[in-house]
Amino acid sequence: MNARDLGGLPLRGGGRTRVGHLYRSDAPLRWEHGDPERLERLGLSTVVDLRELHELEREPNVLATTAGVRVHHVEVWRRIHASGIAPSDPWDITAFYLAALDHAGDAFAQAIEVLAGAPGAALFHCTAGKDRTGVLALLVLDLVGVDRDAVIEDFALTETRIEPIRERLLRDAELRGIAKRDFIRLLGATPDLIEPAIDHLERRHGGAEAYLHRHGASDRALAGLRTKLRDPSPSR
Repeated sequence: MNARDLGGLPLRGGGRTRVGHLYRSDAPLRWEHGDPERLERLGLSTVVDLRELHELEREPNVLATTAGVRVHHVEVWRRIHASGIAPSDPWDITAFYLAALDHAGDAFAQAIEVLAGAPGAALFHCTAGKDRTGVLALLVLDLVGVDRDAVIEDFALTETRIEPIRERLLRDAELRGIAKRDFIRLLGATPDLIEPAIDHLERRHGGAEAYLHRHGASDRALAGLRTKLRDPSPSR
């Protein structure tokens, strides 16, 4: 499973993100042994599912029927296609990161509002926990002041964890008649794939705070998420 706590990451100027408040993952599709007990210990109250409607229909979110957990559906890729300016190369995943930043700002602002308002721990995810999840993680971590290198390292952790998910997605793609040599280009998680998105966010959009505010995130949500995730105490 490609899941992790976004706590413990170094902040620019000192301190670290708080542990136990925000998680990212691939899609939770089935219970494994001990999962309900682990979920209860996490205190999870809120989930943001970034997948498209057809993905939810094909593979339902197991947390949607879990007592005490509210799942919010926020589509990202649909905004790119609705813009009429989708990347010309459908297998260039970095181009989709840039397009998501350019055309799905309202979706990311909506997700930020939900995460900031979560009464307990929160989780966000897409299918593999890599692309839509990776761009939202970039926005969250930049907003709260995580060091650039740590943002890149967090993204690249997926490269070491995604193999079972990659195999499943490749099998599914081949069943749908998509050539493996093409589809596999979408499934990497190396630093070079996210670095252009980090640069694009800064140079074109002025960083996460300006970007999210421009697309409808409230001052209260932005400040609340910072307060929730920042631990300015010196690292020990």
